[in-house]
Amino acid sequence: MSRILAALFSLLLPLAAQAADDKMLYVEYRLIGKQIAADSLDAQLKKVWRIGKDYLRFEDAPDPKSKIHGLIIVAEPDIWIVDRNTNQAQHSVDPGPVFKIHFPLFASIASEKLRQIEFGYELDFFYMNAARELPAQDVDGIKCRLLRLDIDDLEVTLFLKTNDTPLQIVVKSPEREFAMRFVRYESDRKPDKSLFQLPSGVQLKK
Repeated sequence: MSRILAALFSLLLPLAAQAADDKMLYVEYRLIGKQIAADSLDAQLKKVWRIGKDYLRFEDAPDPKSKIHGLIIVAEPDIWIVDRNTNQAQHSVDPGPVFKIHFPLFASIASEKLRQIEFGYELDFFYMNAARELPAQDVDGIKCRLLRLDIDDLEVTLFLKTNDTPLQIVVKSPEREFAMRFVRYESDRKPDKSLFQLPSGVQLKK
């Protein structure tokens, strides 16, 4: 049955992608886990805005060690990498030939398969890979349904609220376990393309 559902879901993806261009995704998230220190950069709040495959804004938390407050803005094919502390930016142009944003949730993890999970497409990924459903669980008083995948040596579980909004994704390996917790996840905001422009006062490095 799960394979049939995955096949049907794949037919709907082009329509879903078209609809996504009419809405803006906004996400606030942080990493949590016993091995993640509360004062580490991973544990700090980060923000993502996204419109389809063409527009992206990622605001990192300030890094006290590097003294960098990172901001990435993409309006295909333009890409800006900004340090909000110095108000300086580097500009580059996507060489193409395909101008589509790929922004994975777990970019630093070695698993190539896991790096295919993207912001705004979490549930799509689990359905397309025929994830198995587990018994419901309560997380901090929120009732969730669970979808699980085994990827390489990782056990990856998506926790969904009753309206299918992602609450968190838990990644477990033999060495560690952590979760990406979505503090806010709004998939139907009205698009604001001014967010995908270089902020005023920021100077481009030559």
